[in-house]
Formats: sequence, C-alpha cells, structure tokens
Amino acid sequence: MSEIVLVIALLVIAIAVVFMIMSMYSREAEKNLKSNVSDRIMIYDDLIEEKQARLEAVQNRVDSLEKRLRELEESEELRTVPTGQMFFTRTTGYCSPDLKRDYRDMREHFSFDRRGLVKDFLASYEVPDTKHEYEVIDDLCNTLSGDLCYRLLAFESAEQYEALNDSLDEDGKKLLEAYVQEKGEFDTTDRFVYWLACRKDRLDPTVVVRTAEKDDDFSDISPLVKTVYDQGLCEGIQIIAGRQLYDFGIHRSELG
Repeated sequence: MSEIVLVIALLVIAIAVVFMIMSMYSREAEKNLKSNVSDRIMIYDDLIEEKQARLEAVQNRVDSLEKRLRELEESEELRTVPTGQMFFTRTTGYCSPDLKRDYRDMREHFSFDRRGLVKDFLASYEVPDTKHEYEVIDDLCNTLSGDLCYRLLAFESAEQYEALNDSLDEDGKKLLEAYVQEKGEFDTTDRFVYWLACRKDRLDPTVVVRTAEKDDDFSDISPLVKTVYDQGLCEGIQIIAGRQLYDFGIHRSELG
C-alpha cells in the first residue's frame, strides 16, 4: 500500500514539474513574441517617420516657394518670357527591305530565351548606389511640379534662380548649382526640371523589361526588374536600365 502511495506521490511531483517547465517556456515564448512584435512596430514607426519627414520637407519647400512667388507677383507686373524649346525623342528611319520576307522564317526556326537573357544581363548589371540623391531629386521634382513651375516661368531667369535658391534646402541648392555649372548659366525653371527628371531616370536602379509576350513576368528573377508588356514588339524583349536601351527584339515600326 505504501508503495502505491509513493508511486502516486512521484507521479504528482512529475506532473507538477512538467507543468512548471511548460509554464516557464510559455512565459519565455510570450516574452520573445512581445519583443519581436515590439521590434517590428519600431521598424514600421521609423519608416513612417522617415516618409513623414520627407513629405514635410517637400511641403516646406512648396510653402517657401509660394511665399517667394507672392512677393515677386506683388512687387511688379507679370511678364511673359519664352519657356524654351520642346524636347522630342528621335527615332531611326532604318527599315530592312528583306525583313518582312525573313520574319516568318525567323518565327518558325528561332527560339528566343528571354528569361536567360534577362538573367545574363542582371549578372553583369552594376546597381548604382544612388538612393539618397534619387530621393532628393524625386522630392524636388514633386516640389516644382504643376502650378509652381508655371508661375515661376512668368519671371526673368535671374528672378527664377533667386526664388529657387532662396527656397531650396542644401541638397536642392547643390543640384541647382550643378545644373548651372553644367549648362553655364540658369535659363528657365522648366529646363531645370527636365534636367532633374533626366538625372532621376539615370539614377533609378529599376531594370524595365519590355516584352512581346503577355504572359512574361521576370520580376521573380530580381526585385529590381519591372516587366512591361509592349504591344509594339513583335518578337523578343527590350531592356531599359539607367536610360540605356538594350534592344533584343523586333518592333512593329521596323516592319514598315
């Protein structure tokens, strides 16, 4: 009888120990879970604060330019000045006279490894370390978009430059000076914005793959890749990176 009581006592003690261990692990797991959740919330908070800071900086520049423009508009009559030339992209006039004849044969016998070509390109592609400058230019383009840019064009070049220089932060002023040094002088705000847009495109690390096939999707190869279906392509792909076009396809316009 005493042996049975002893066995029961041992079982009770063992069960108590198991529950104690499980309770300890449960508290530790709960602590780790709370810590992980807290860490992630802090990361999201930091990202939100960074985005908010960028938005506030853009709004501050807009407010500063608005104020400077009101001062200029109140001090003198508006004058119309030339806004500069339009910019167009040139296209080639070359078209092979034999292309139509050869195209059907090419479709029948040519197998185009588009995915392999994208992988080979990415293997030799050097991603530019330009995140900060890209964001600065992006914010500046947002600042100078629409109504503000149009209103600035009503003033002489010197007044436009002065308004910009008085309103931009240090990063914006550096870009403004880089533009003046490259061009030799400041001409008009719209040309400055066009220059910024071109510079932004060159700094953008995104690799755009234009394809003739609707079902193509190369985004799984790299997060840098953006796939675009192009109805104008008859065969192959075109890769655009850093404002450079790598053409591995045949476009409808080339068929005459």
